[in-house]
Amino acid sequence: MLQKFKVKAESIDYTQKHTCKVCSHNFTGLYCNACGEKIPLPDEKSFKYFAESILNGFTFFEGKFFSTIKLLLQSPGSLSHNISEGIRVPYMKLVSLFFLANFLYFLFPVFDTYNSSLHTQLNSLGQHSIYATEIVKTHLEKHNLNLKEFQNSYQSISTNLSKLLIVLLVLMLSAILFVVNYSKQKYFFDHLLFSLEIYSFQLLFNLLAMAHFFVFLIWCAKQYGSDWRILLSDSVFSFIGQVALTYFIFRGQLTFYQSKWYWAVPKAILTYYLIFLTIDLYRISLFYITMWFL
Repeated sequence: MLQKFKVKAESIDYTQKHTCKVCSHNFTGLYCNACGEKIPLPDEKSFKYFAESILNGFTFFEGKFFSTIKLLLQSPGSLSHNISEGIRVPYMKLVSLFFLANFLYFLFPVFDTYNSSLHTQLNSLGQHSIYATEIVKTHLEKHNLNLKEFQNSYQSISTNLSKLLIVLLVLMLSAILFVVNYSKQKYFFDHLLFSLEIYSFQLLFNLLAMAHFFVFLIWCAKQYGSDWRILLSDSVFSFIGQVALTYFIFRGQLTFYQSKWYWAVPKAILTYYLIFLTIDLYRISLFYITMWFL
């Protein structure tokens, strides 16, 4: 049935000369050998060609996505290692995977880890919360606003900014990996690859798959009169997430950096600790940048 969507074979004179409309280079064939631009064909404007493009695009994405996710979960660090070594065709680009994970995280949020609500900023970040409370109080008095009005405006701007600023976390983790693994003498680009892999795992597995699975378990338990909300508490969910992330980094140290296990363990623990320091720094920065836009 899908054969009906195939574009009819076009008779092309490969000896005919063309002038590229992009770079003005003269060439023969379908593609400009200077910039790669392709000459348009009549059949490429047909509905059949459009339908086939959608089908091919979907299956191409689907195949790469699942092979990428499979390797991400089965062998932490292998995805970065393969891409760094030039094995790229079977997998999604790591930056594409990260932005897809980022998009899904903000589309189906369970926690506000990377989009700290105003309540979190004012109550859960230690000394910063004290300063933030005073800043918000001064802002409310200056602009004659109530807290609810301000909170709506703050959350709207903060959410939009956090989608962009989360890239800073990737860059900060890249710098951490560069320092922790300085003896490996890798390019900064290599550390950036593994940083993207770590955050893709964190967003897709910990904050999406596991979080929504626990939400589903809580809902199921509620149908039978049980309260399983403890699954999303710090003592359960956060602990499991921390163990999973530390293990992922440990495996990455073994696979991507080729570290001995006795070096991989302290490096993984140190990297994990520094990640959460950068998250606190990110949250504080997000607050002040959001206030600047208000």
